[in-house]
Amino acid sequence: MRKYVSDTAELTDEYGIQIGRWTQYRDLGQLPFDAMWCVIPPGGSSTEDVHPEVEFAVVTRGTAIYEAGGEKVEVPTGGVILLEPERRHVIHNPSPEQPLTILSIYWMPRPESAEDAGDGADRG
Repeated sequence: MRKYVSDTAELTDEYGIQIGRWTQYRDLGQLPFDAMWCVIPPGGSSTEDVHPEVEFAVVTRGTAIYEAGGEKVEVPTGGVILLEPERRHVIHNPSPEQPLTILSIYWMPRPESAEDAGDGADRG
């Protein structure tokens, strides 16, 4: 078993917030995904971001407000948001006192094959 904690991660300034990329954990080797801690200070927000990866974001501390395309979604501690590729988004920390911490897991989407797309026939 191995344990990784956001409080002891090496963080850098990126996207207007603090980021701790999981490449710092060299003992993990090559993973089938990329991951990073995102720490947003009280009352802070990320800069707008857009990327080609699918993003699975778990709020590990605080409450996040994700803003995308005029829509706002509140995600509490323990909640998850799934962002599709190329979705412009901003993350807000509405708390005036508590930092917001998110574990972001992301990967390139698999190319859709003809088999995945199907021909519209019911195979079930």
